[in-house]
Amino acid sequence: IDIPAITVDFKDMDIDEEYRADWEFYKFFNLQMVNKTPTIRAYSMACYPAEGDIIKLNVRIVTPPFDRTAPRGSNIMLPVNPGVSSSYVFSRKPGDKVTSSGPYGEFFVPDNCPADQEFVFVGGGAGMAPMRSHIMHLFKTEKTTRPVHFFYGARNLKEAFYLEDYHAIEKEFPNFKFHLALDRPDPAADAAGIAYTAGFVHNVMYETYLKAHEAPEDSLYFMCGPPMMSSCVIGLLDSLGVAPESILFDNFG
Repeated sequence: IDIPAITVDFKDMDIDEEYRADWEFYKFFNLQMVNKTPTIRAYSMACYPAEGDIIKLNVRIVTPPFDRTAPRGSNIMLPVNPGVSSSYVFSRKPGDKVTSSGPYGEFFVPDNCPADQEFVFVGGGAGMAPMRSHIMHLFKTEKTTRPVHFFYGARNLKEAFYLEDYHAIEKEFPNFKFHLALDRPDPAADAAGIAYTAGFVHNVMYETYLKAHEAPEDSLYFMCGPPMMSSCVIGLLDSLGVAPESILFDNFG
């Protein structure tokens, strides 16, 4: 996406009602992003070909870090410019025009995989995007019969999305399993009856699945998420004897 020279006032952003209380509490509406030089940012697409002429992006707004020397609960942020691209994207409204190009990248499902080889997807945060694209194409278009698992990590239920898509695929395809990992026990998820396991996604993947897996080295792994998550997952898979060429990435962060 092309980001022009622009000033963005967060107070002008349209934020869904369920998130407005948090934005007000953390004083995000007081923020302003200033971009003096046109630039370009790359995003992974969450859409898949059968969805037609539509581009879906998963963008996490980047706000300045909090001042750890300030009084607890003051929510004072450091004088740092908010994320240039995420601020621009969040400030766009229906009907606004943006300039984009693509797709680029090399994060594809290989064409030469055995039909019965297991695929294991691991995502976190905005790393959901390419996971959704691949999984929706595999099941909605190709009607794959291979076993597929998707482990997704989020801090809490409020930050987990597209759950309806994956639950619908689970109901239709017995060869697909969605595993939601939340950092800690979440009362909101419990109240909503949402199935999840508390813990970081790499630990959840090991304890609930790979620990008892007969041959984890035979599966093909697809991964996209924050650097720390990726590092932990790589360490886990390496300890289980998974070869580097069996781990495919869409890097960001």
